[in-house]
Amino acid sequence: MNRTDRLLAIVLELQARRFTRADDLAAQFEVSVRTIYRDVLALCEAGVPVVATPGYGYTLAPGYFLPPLMFSTFEAAALLLGAAFVAEQVDALYKQAVEAARKKIEKLLPEATRQDVEFVRDSLRFVGHARPHGPEAEARLATIRRAILDHEVLYLTYHARHGEPGGRIVEPHGLVCVDGRWLLTAYCRAREAMRSFRLARIDKVTALKERFTRRTEFTVRCLSGMEQGAVEVRALFTPRAIRWAREDCGPGFVGEEPHAEGVVMVFRPRDTRDLLPWLLSWGAAVRVLAPPEMRDELKRTAQSMAALYADEQADRSPEAVGGAVPARSAP
Repeated sequence: MNRTDRLLAIVLELQARRFTRADDLAAQFEVSVRTIYRDVLALCEAGVPVVATPGYGYTLAPGYFLPPLMFSTFEAAALLLGAAFVAEQVDALYKQAVEAARKKIEKLLPEATRQDVEFVRDSLRFVGHARPHGPEAEARLATIRRAILDHEVLYLTYHARHGEPGGRIVEPHGLVCVDGRWLLTAYCRAREAMRSFRLARIDKVTALKERFTRRTEFTVRCLSGMEQGAVEVRALFTPRAIRWAREDCGPGFVGEEPHAEGVVMVFRPRDTRDLLPWLLSWGAAVRVLAPPEMRDELKRTAQSMAALYADEQADRSPEAVGGAVPARSAP
């Protein structure tokens, strides 16, 4: 923490408490007591009315209030709720930054507002689903985050869903959390295009100490167009199933259209093979209308599954185990 930040933090600390000792300030900011004396003198010279009371410590003169920011109850609650959510998602450095920001916001609030904010925080919570699993995943996330900030090229050991695992040289542009999954959006030099890489499929990240020029048109606020492919898939869902399908739209979802038999969901997945398992999970509640290639692939997969279970049933039949089938008795 530089001196300017520390001076502001001291004022906020004095504002939050009636009295604060120099020893406590020195311990909090990890400086010497002599440094605190000099900081308090600098504040007084700048016009901040710091009053020293022997045996009690420092306090601000009655009536003095530092008003750089004034938050309403709901504004402050929104910031603190957002900070708590972010703290659950990111690595240790951002957790520390979130905690420091939370303390600053709380110290700025008058006591009555602070109590109202605590009530809101006690009654509303956002549960994070994307916390990295284990220290290795958190370390990868931290490496990627630093590379994005420093415009540094990365080498990924990546397991693609379709194909063999291998290395990718990428220029990282953004991190996005989608439905509980961390995605790295980066320019892939092998594909010569922007691609998304799941953190869970990255085995290793290595910073190459090479800088790249960030594409100015990129923003994580609008990524849908980058994830779409050229093939449009149209799937008809029954009225009973569409509500639940909307809760977990498949990859490449772009919209829906009314239909006499239900609702047609329209997809443009980057790879139609990514959409196949999702469509199969709905069973007879969905019927693919187009393209014909997708219909044929679903048919072949369904037939293979039926054959698999038919063979299993045959293995369990009485004939297969050497037993006789009893004749049905006449009524």
